[in-house]
Amino acid sequence: MEATIIRTATRDDGEVLRPLYYEFHEFHAAGVPSHLRRLGPYEEYDWATFDKAIGEILNNPDAAILLMELAGRPLGFAEVYLKQDDVSNQAIVACRYGYVQSLFITASIRRKGLGRQLLSSAEQWVRERGATRMRLEVWEFAAGPLGFYEKNGYHTLRRTLAKDL
Repeated sequence: MEATIIRTATRDDGEVLRPLYYEFHEFHAAGVPSHLRRLGPYEEYDWATFDKAIGEILNNPDAAILLMELAGRPLGFAEVYLKQDDVSNQAIVACRYGYVQSLFITASIRRKGLGRQLLSSAEQWVRERGATRMRLEVWEFAAGPLGFYEKNGYHTLRRTLAKDL
């Protein structure tokens, strides 16, 4: 069996990334419908706006989209950023850190260790750029990814609480 590859996405990957980002968003919109809206039919979505946003990420030297593939078939992605705390703020222990904006494995192939591989690649990407920590935010819902991140060594550092009024 062929091995999966994880590579940095390029401008030529827009068409490949579209269905992955679409599935990613719809998964989260189903989990937290009070906060995220469904995008509507795939064919009717404003892909020009999406392509522009992806282009901005890919042109940012402190960002990457890591694309996981098997035999040329896209399986998932990680959108990761390199960030720096405010070193002039004497009240915090500032550090250079990575930030996972999005990480996704398509539903049909989950629970095979692929997400762990992708997360590890994202951690390596930021580590190679001098980061000493990785951060992320996660939506909490029954089918959500919180358990995945906890199994991979992540813990709650700060929590955002909300109440509908």
